[in-house]
Amino acid sequence: MTKVKTEYCCDISQELEELFKALGNTNRLLLIYSLASGEVEQVNVTQMAQMMGLTQPAASQHLKVLKTAEILVANKQGNQIYYTFNQTALLKHKKKIDFLFGCVLTKCNQNK
Repeated sequence: MTKVKTEYCCDISQELEELFKALGNTNRLLLIYSLASGEVEQVNVTQMAQMMGLTQPAASQHLKVLKTAEILVANKQGNQIYYTFNQTALLKHKKKIDFLFGCVLTKCNQNK
């Protein structure tokens, strides 16, 4: 039986809650897919608004959520801010998600 430390699970659960909230929006997911596919390498507020058919304030809010969740990182180029993946943070997010699903799958396999 797999034993997990409760305080560790509490910490990563709070972090995963914020991550899953950030991922819980179709527009944000579509932007992530666009960046991941290479369709666009980086995006600014204006580009996201045009791509998603959003107002600039709405696009700005979505980018802020993804930046706060450390999915994207902002890079200022001239008077524009461009957003790209935050690879370091994404690797940390992946480890937490792998841990969560690893625990779940271990339990599922025990019940077979």
